[in-house]
Amino acid sequence: MKRQIPIMILLGVGSAVLYVAALFGGGLGMVLAYLAALPLFVAGLSMGVQAVAIAGGAGIVSLALIGGVQPGLVFAVSAALPVTVLVMLALRKRVWTDGQEYWYPAGNLLRATALWCCGLVLAVAVLLTMFGEGFEAGITSLVTSFADILKERADQEVSLPNVEGIASALPGIIACSWMVMTVVNGLSAQAIVRKSGHHLRPSPAMADIDIPLIWGGAFGATAILGYLLPGDIGYTLLNIAFVLAFPLLFQGLSVVHAWFAHWRISRPGFVALYIALVVFFAWLALPLVAIGLAEPLAKLRGRVPRTQNS
Repeated sequence: MKRQIPIMILLGVGSAVLYVAALFGGGLGMVLAYLAALPLFVAGLSMGVQAVAIAGGAGIVSLALIGGVQPGLVFAVSAALPVTVLVMLALRKRVWTDGQEYWYPAGNLLRATALWCCGLVLAVAVLLTMFGEGFEAGITSLVTSFADILKERADQEVSLPNVEGIASALPGIIACSWMVMTVVNGLSAQAIVRKSGHHLRPSPAMADIDIPLIWGGAFGATAILGYLLPGDIGYTLLNIAFVLAFPLLFQGLSVVHAWFAHWRISRPGFVALYIALVVFFAWLALPLVAIGLAEPLAKLRGRVPRTQNS
């Protein structure tokens, strides 16, 4: 363990370097910043929870030394702490009386990721309510400021309806973007450590994603109340509904994976599916969430025989 500490620290510093790339690298820097969690996941999924904690601590200290306390805190909340929690959960396992190992389910990891984002949305809502002009008003002011900057620098005017439309879902959109990159970084790290032979748990299969009915009920209730209730309460609930939909989206994808495997669709078909999801996300996300909602009741995956690759 002690011999691996320098590697852990280097991974943490590398994560911090990727994180600050957004400040200096333009568009490429933003892409690199999205990969900031990757070294932390590599540390945790190959060396354990202590390793990711040390790497995360090194990243926090590095950012605090470079930019001050605030960047260090933002890195801690958005990368170091959530990755440490997810690794801790991912490495949990139980051995039943039959001698077989059962690892922490992939669906539970998705739900833990969503719950972390729900906590952040609520924290921002409370802070803006206590120390600002309110949650919705604060986000609207932020979007308006960016629209004014865009008008000055690029001579592109953003209409008021567009500003209001973006502001209405901005916290949920940011949360979903963060969750997507967290999942991508986690899966990429697992692929890296598995290929190197240093993985501590088997890779979860898409078909193993199981989101219970009560989660879908919570999503539905939150969305309905968010639509009906006025002011910041309704605004907060609507954005939390975006976050709660995220695990359901993946459950919908798992059903599609099962169907594709049953129809013997080759790998290019899966690649085409994800390209279409990226390009037409706004159109495909809603039906996938609907499929994910229906799965606990309709048992759509159970209607096709499961194959080894699903």
